[in-house]
Amino acid sequence: MAGGRVTRSSPPTGQRHSTGNGEGIIFSSLHSLLNLQGQVRTLYLAKKHIRARHAGLHRSVYKGRGMDFAESRPYQPGDDIRTIDWRVTARSGRVHTKVFEEEREKPVLLWLDLRPSMFFATRGRFKAVIAAEMAALLLWKTLKDGDRIGGILQNSRHVELKPSRSRSAALHFLRQLSDMTHDAVAEKEQLAEHSRTDLQTSWTRLRRVAQPGSQVFVLSDFRHSSPTAMRQLAMISRHSQLTLIAIHDPFEANLPQQGRLRLTDGKRGLWVNLGLQLWRKRYAVRAEQAHKNLQEFSRSHRIPLVQLSTADTSNERLLKLSRGLR
Repeated sequence: MAGGRVTRSSPPTGQRHSTGNGEGIIFSSLHSLLNLQGQVRTLYLAKKHIRARHAGLHRSVYKGRGMDFAESRPYQPGDDIRTIDWRVTARSGRVHTKVFEEEREKPVLLWLDLRPSMFFATRGRFKAVIAAEMAALLLWKTLKDGDRIGGILQNSRHVELKPSRSRSAALHFLRQLSDMTHDAVAEKEQLAEHSRTDLQTSWTRLRRVAQPGSQVFVLSDFRHSSPTAMRQLAMISRHSQLTLIAIHDPFEANLPQQGRLRLTDGKRGLWVNLGLQLWRKRYAVRAEQAHKNLQEFSRSHRIPLVQLSTADTSNERLLKLSRGLR
């Protein structure tokens, strides 16, 4: 089924408990996304030597002619004579040259997959809820660094939010995200057959709005990601710093050894006979191939890939994310 939950599942040890209405398991509330501000210290989005005091708070590690003066130092053979600091030269009696640091603003774009397949879990919480929490962490960290944050939310609709540094824009982003996780269950049946084409269309749009030098995060389970759709991500990586955050459920890779399971999306039910060996083999081969394709795409285009599981605890997800972004 496009989305749903295995009925016999239960949250793994170490997961926080949600309220009885499903908050934190099947949808994300605005309150919970706001509370994630306190966890941004565990993320390391900025690389060494890429901080500044002004807009963007990021400096290039490359020194050269730019807008921001860094220092004066003794002239060395090969230095551009146009950068000689004549005042310091006259005062010290030795030729000095100016060194500049090029200041760069780094807009951040978040692309969130809210298609039907993201509203599924056999343990922990829905993949869409994990994506929403990771996006909120990235949003708060970006604002703390002084950068502009924007994004695209994709389900039946294509909701685009322009990058901004304002807190009100951030609140609007999170409110839209929370509302879309609430509304998604009612839309799943209508969207299932369209999920394959949405990725190509949406990633084409993402490629067009991502400015050169932007940092782009794509949070998805990458189901039905065709080669044509993935080609859009490859083109984005040529001029932007792209990171893929793949979210999966253990059930999608490894089925239980025996028995029968009932899956439901709350409206329809489906019984799966796990004893059918041919079916199990085809399922495993298809899952393994999809996993290999994503890894190979990441390696071949040198795009960082962070892989999260619905079985991870909150601390495990934070650790994986921070490691993958160093």
